[in-house]
Amino acid sequence: MTPGSSGKICVDQQERVAVVTPCGEMDLHDLTEVVDTLTGVLSDTSTDATLLDLSQLTFADSVFLNQILVTYSGHAAKRRPLVLCGPLHDSVQRLLEITGTDSVLPLAAGRQDALERLRTSEAP
Repeated sequence: MTPGSSGKICVDQQERVAVVTPCGEMDLHDLTEVVDTLTGVLSDTSTDATLLDLSQLTFADSVFLNQILVTYSGHAAKRRPLVLCGPLHDSVQRLLEITGTDSVLPLAAGRQDALERLRTSEAP
């Protein structure tokens, strides 16, 4: 995996899927790295889809969640599939539930399930 500038976000490639894994806590202080990483993945022509693996994320604030929603919208506009996966830490699960985004964002239980969904997906 290739760490981002602070090492809190890793990007890997599995087949033609970009796998983005944020680690630890993500908040306003990490916004630049999050935006740069997710923007870079969206424009990467060596991949056709994105998997956002949230299993290593222990905390996320509304700024991070907003960027996920912006990323989801950008992927939809480019007709590039995006799936998020867990298992989710309790605080991350609660953030998605309280905001109602757990019913909007494509969320898979684990990485293998997410990769399978991406393999069979044509668009978000």
